Amino acid sequence: MCTPALAASQPRISLMAISELRDVLTALELGQGPTAVAGLMAIDPESWQAIEQRLAAVGGDLRTVLQAASVGAPVLPHLT
Repeated sequence: MCTPALAASQPRISLMAISELRDVLTALELGQGPTAVAGLMAIDPESWQAIEQRLAAVGGDLRTVLQAASVGAPVLPHLT
């Protein structure tokens, strides 16, 4: 269990970044590369750090997730 001090020191994913990431994955599935790139660029640095940490915790990385989404494959198949 995280203590309040530990939780406060870890980066958090903003609600805006969650929405942007969802839109990026959708754009990739639809073959809309420029829209996906624009969405990725809109994500703030703290959220990026938190996203990368969470993906690493489940054995993934952003490149793998984006590549899977672009071909309509399961994003992290070992978790399904």
